[in-house]
Amino acid sequence: MTHCSLTRSPDRRNPIRPDGASARRWLLALLAVVPLALAFGSLAGVAIGRIANAAPSYRDQRLAQVSADLRRVDGNYLLALGDSHVARWHARELCGLPLINAGLHGATTADADAFLARLTLPHPPRAIILAVGTNDANRKRFREPPEAVIRFQHAFRALLRRLVGKSELVIVATLPRIEPSQELVFSGQVAADIAASAEAACRTEASCRIEDRFGRGMPRMDGLHLADYERAYRDIAPAICGAIASDRADGPPPGQTVGAGRP
Repeated sequence: MTHCSLTRSPDRRNPIRPDGASARRWLLALLAVVPLALAFGSLAGVAIGRIANAAPSYRDQRLAQVSADLRRVDGNYLLALGDSHVARWHARELCGLPLINAGLHGATTADADAFLARLTLPHPPRAIILAVGTNDANRKRFREPPEAVIRFQHAFRALLRRLVGKSELVIVATLPRIEPSQELVFSGQVAADIAASAEAACRTEASCRIEDRFGRGMPRMDGLHLADYERAYRDIAPAICGAIASDRADGPPPGQTVGAGRP
């Protein structure tokens, strides 16, 4: 006589409910994973919060400051743009006009161009004073000197086009000479080639003038920066003010040195 068993044998092809031990293991695993997930979520939230609340960068701070200065402008004004050779100049007036300083420490020519593109000018400045190129001669920015000069040429031409579209007069201050103590970081030869390139580009624009006496004969404080920027700009102020005051038709030919003819 055959007996039929009502007990169902396990079938590996069909899942069965976990027994008590399996359920406990699942519960323990879940209890271990949940705190980790919560901790990870908390850390991610903190990181996102830090990014959202990160302090503004130096350039963002400068943009806000310069923009605020521009909003206070009433009437004619001058705009100074460039690297630390401008940023270290603290004058607020030149040639009887308010001076807005848009200098950036460590800026390359391309950086100055990008910064100017972000500025909203209330109306065209009477003149723009420009000093750039030193940081383009920083050795960490190029492998071979020709690479640095070519890169500068492209960046300077783009910047100059933007400048002449924003003001009827652009005055380019030539770079102070880099002393031998800085040769490991900055290439004096590249700086000289950059200065020559800037001068050549300026001469192609009717509204561009060159001031080649900037910082001439002045001592350096670190082999790179001038010891007294107030004096340096005061020395070239007569030439700048003369160029600003003169009518374009009576002014110097395109690209002529601002101080030409002076003793």
